[in-house]
Amino acid sequence: MIRKADIVGEEKPFYARPIVIIGAALLIAVVIGFVTSATRIGTGKIGVVTQYGRVTGRELTEGLSFILPFGINNVTIYDIKVQKEAVSSTAASKDLQDVSSQIVLNYNLERGSVSRVHQTIGATYVDRIVIPAINEVFKAASAEYTASELITERSKLKTVAQKTLTDRLSPYGIKVSELSIVDFKFSDSFSKAIEEKQVAQQNAERAKFNLEAAKTDAEAQAAQSQTLTQQYLQKQAIEKWDGKMPQYVGGGTGTVFNIPLQ
Repeated sequence: MIRKADIVGEEKPFYARPIVIIGAALLIAVVIGFVTSATRIGTGKIGVVTQYGRVTGRELTEGLSFILPFGINNVTIYDIKVQKEAVSSTAASKDLQDVSSQIVLNYNLERGSVSRVHQTIGATYVDRIVIPAINEVFKAASAEYTASELITERSKLKTVAQKTLTDRLSPYGIKVSELSIVDFKFSDSFSKAIEEKQVAQQNAERAKFNLEAAKTDAEAQAAQSQTLTQQYLQKQAIEKWDGKMPQYVGGGTGTVFNIPLQ
């Protein structure tokens, strides 16, 4: 006798399908969890881990790391290599001359301080902290010097500005490596005044040189006139005489080298 089940195939128990579905779902969840928990941090970078927007204090270094999946943890990546920021800044000198310059700052975020930067400032720390600090420090430092001193004391100004900027940014975990003042630009009227002053100084130096040269020449001529006495000239002439009598001797009683011939 042939049973119906032998013809159409034996049906699986009703509870088998949910188990398969749940197993597949778990497998998919594991795969998604693994993918969302794996984070790769590049060279010279730090990843700040947050949990539901709160900074955990955990910083991920270079390489592959794992965090809580499904958006429980998020990672914000910061570059800790030396960065370069060029800022065009304007200020007023001690004698109220307008001056502008391009300031170039080399800096980097310090390891161990990136979470604090993320928590207190955020990823826009350059626009919010670094650039305003450069402008303010340049204005304050320039106000301590006259326009002429800004040109002659540039190295001193740079040293003061760099130290001030270092002290200002250090509490934020930002380390200053080098500050450079590329160039100073003044108003057209002041630049013209500087040029005229340089021309006047050059003319004064030239006149001074000519005066000293004339004075030296006069002193030389005075010394020569004192040295070339009549007796000295006679001696020089006798030493150069070849022993031949001149063919013409004028003035009555003849003389040679002012020596009487008779």
